[in-house]
Amino acid sequence: MTSKLIRFWLLISLTLFCFSSKAQISFGGEPLFKTGKVKSEISTIYLPRFKVFSMSKTYEQVDGKSYLKHAKYAHKYNVSYSSLNSGKWQTLDDGRRVWRISISSPGAYSLGLIFSKFRLPVGGQIFVYNNQSDRILGGYNEKNNKESGKFSIEPLQGDEITVEYIEPLHPEFIADLEIGSVLHDYKNIFNQLRGEESFLKSSGTCNVNINCAAGDEWQVEKKAVCHILYDGFIASGALINNTSYNGRPFLLTAHHVIDNQNDANVAIFVFNYEAVDCESTVGSKSQSISGSSLLATTNRLDFTLLELSVMPPASYSPYYIGWDRSGRMPSNTTCIHHPNGDVKKISVDFESPITDSYSDTEFTFDVDTHWRILEWNIGTTEGGSSGSPLFDENHRLIGDLTGGEASCSSSVNDYFAKFAESWDNYSEADQQLKYWLDPLNSGVVTLDGVDPYKGLRAAFDVSQDSICYDSQVRFTDISLGDPDEFLWYFGEGAIPESSSVKGPHVVSYASPGLKQVKLIVIKDGLADSIVRSVLAMDIPVAGFNYTVDLNEVQLVNASIEGMTYDWTFGDGSESGEENPTHDYNRTGRYTITLTAENFCGVHSTIKEITTSYEDLLKIYPNPSNGVFTVDLSQIIYLRSTWIVYDLRGAQIRSGVVSNYESVINFNLNGLSSGVYILNLNVDGVDLKRKLMLTD
Repeated sequence: MTSKLIRFWLLISLTLFCFSSKAQISFGGEPLFKTGKVKSEISTIYLPRFKVFSMSKTYEQVDGKSYLKHAKYAHKYNVSYSSLNSGKWQTLDDGRRVWRISISSPGAYSLGLIFSKFRLPVGGQIFVYNNQSDRILGGYNEKNNKESGKFSIEPLQGDEITVEYIEPLHPEFIADLEIGSVLHDYKNIFNQLRGEESFLKSSGTCNVNINCAAGDEWQVEKKAVCHILYDGFIASGALINNTSYNGRPFLLTAHHVIDNQNDANVAIFVFNYEAVDCESTVGSKSQSISGSSLLATTNRLDFTLLELSVMPPASYSPYYIGWDRSGRMPSNTTCIHHPNGDVKKISVDFESPITDSYSDTEFTFDVDTHWRILEWNIGTTEGGSSGSPLFDENHRLIGDLTGGEASCSSSVNDYFAKFAESWDNYSEADQQLKYWLDPLNSGVVTLDGVDPYKGLRAAFDVSQDSICYDSQVRFTDISLGDPDEFLWYFGEGAIPESSSVKGPHVVSYASPGLKQVKLIVIKDGLADSIVRSVLAMDIPVAGFNYTVDLNEVQLVNASIEGMTYDWTFGDGSESGEENPTHDYNRTGRYTITLTAENFCGVHSTIKEITTSYEDLLKIYPNPSNGVFTVDLSQIIYLRSTWIVYDLRGAQIRSGVVSNYESVINFNLNGLSSGVYILNLNVDGVDLKRKLMLTD
């Protein structure tokens, strides 16, 4: 009877998950401004320049032997940018409103955001992007609302980041959005400057990818291990099973990693961040979950048990590892972890560990509550490995990493908090593992791991990812686990709109656009789903903008649904790049033609441009009653100075713009009405304009 109840609640929890999720998991769609379908100017907020005055090693090593193996990668700016006090709102032609805010922190390798307030109405969507990366984060919607009211955005490469919130028509309430922290990555967590100067780059060369031969026997357990980002730090952790087998997403890490609910609220957990083979050095960070609840921890033992804000979906292929709380001595040990925030690695010790104690300048944990690895035979651990699981020869968890001296140069003396000591040494539920991991009070000493989805995986094949909207596309089910029910939704304007049979299905669309196609498969009460996008295209619409730096013109492609591009620059030169830069021999006016093409057709646009700063400078309003706006959005410059003279030649006011600003505002309030002369020097080029000041 008990086993039937366990299975019933597991089925219910898994089924509910498929239809309600509140995590960093994104739900498709596309922003309006990143793609160029809608145009708007937006000012950028520049954070104070961050300088690294001194750098410690990746993990702290100081007198007193502090060898904790979490690592700081980012400086946190505490800010308060809300949809009420910052950014810009714009109303679209269809009545919807869009809020956008752009933040720049010069010199950052990547930027992350923590929303101190995050509550969206049904139909609202948030996207995060920049012009330095092709990656778009989101859309995030009301399913990402959490009880804490907080939400973390994973780091995005580049030193500028834009948030775009699309408000639906007639929302049930106004979104409550406030960015409370900006995380400036100064250690290159994305490793994008490999081979150049970088404080973090990759882990040591002795580390071994999980998909090397050493990891062949660990391809199941690796799915439990995740890379953790929290409040500017990095660490590791692992999903862990409980005796109810009820799918609760418990995650074990170290006390010195996360010891308070605030950090648990904003932590991001990245799964399946690994290289595809033994030699590769990069992996995808696309599968993540934001936020968790702190269930149990104590500063006397180095463990923390969290519950993720949502169960990892089946598409993440999660695995909940088993454990051994006996405290017996293993014959050998293995650790799976993310050293230095790198792709998933494996370390192996062929010998038994010994029982030992750990203390440092920050923590003194209870005596003899740690395993000490005398020497790693394969790999090592580094900063960012803290909290990672230690396995015995039976592939069961027996500890989590605190720290130690081990490195590639000397792979000796690493310390793991003993799972057996964390089990129930302390009686309070919030200071032990037993209450949570043995809710049935079964008394079992060992527990095996589990695949919570029992191998059920939704998947389908698409004959073409991009089609002309009036042509046909075929969807073929290739799901795993022999599902017995199928629910298809083919997206907006689809003919047919949906189906409840396996298929295959031939579908056409009545309108162009990005179509979200969803398949839900069900078997024995378990459900899994997958969403894929199909781009239904029309004939492209060519369009572009440009900026000028002396006689160098940067073309910004604003075409819709183009696949290939041909440019002629009006001086006999051509280009096939998407966003080319072209140098003209002299200042003047030129006719540029852009031709955009996709498999639905061809479209061209012609625009006359000028490379003269005189023609590109705009001032408005003019006349003005005091405040003038200088529009330099089409001019790229490093430094600009301005002086205002009266008609007698006397200098009235002046200013310096030391950093690029697309728009400069200056105020002549307090002066008598009349005509004044503005002299604007842009990188050595003098530009003069008359200003009409009115009462």
